[in-house]
Amino acid sequence: PDSMLTEARRRIRADSEIASSSTKLDLVRCDVGNIPMKTDSIDAFHAGAAMHCWPEIEASLKEIHRVIVPGGRYFATTFLGNYFTNVARAETLGNGGTEVETSMQAFQYFPSEEYLIDLLLDAGFEREKISLE
Repeated sequence: PDSMLTEARRRIRADSEIASSSTKLDLVRCDVGNIPMKTDSIDAFHAGAAMHCWPEIEASLKEIHRVIVPGGRYFATTFLGNYFTNVARAETLGNGGTEVETSMQAFQYFPSEEYLIDLLLDAGFEREKISLE
């Protein structure tokens, strides 16, 4: 994880547009279920390809909602359950037909976009501000 932050910092410094911006950007490693920041204290929160690994997704999303200022943004990428089915199918073909154990590829699968929306709504995010791509 620390190497990911080091790489992100390197890329930020290398990007002249970001590096010359007056925007303050802090990269923080923390437990998403217990974020060490004040309520309504950050403008944006990013979780890249991580949500499916969180052991307590509901509590974590509530914690993210707590720290984001009103009107702030939460950006995340994750995987729907069919992604892992497709990966396993491709790996099975590549393994000469030997099946791959898909349950070991992620902590939790999200069955649909609507399921993700419901998790966000339950955490306090507003429906009209939720956008999935």
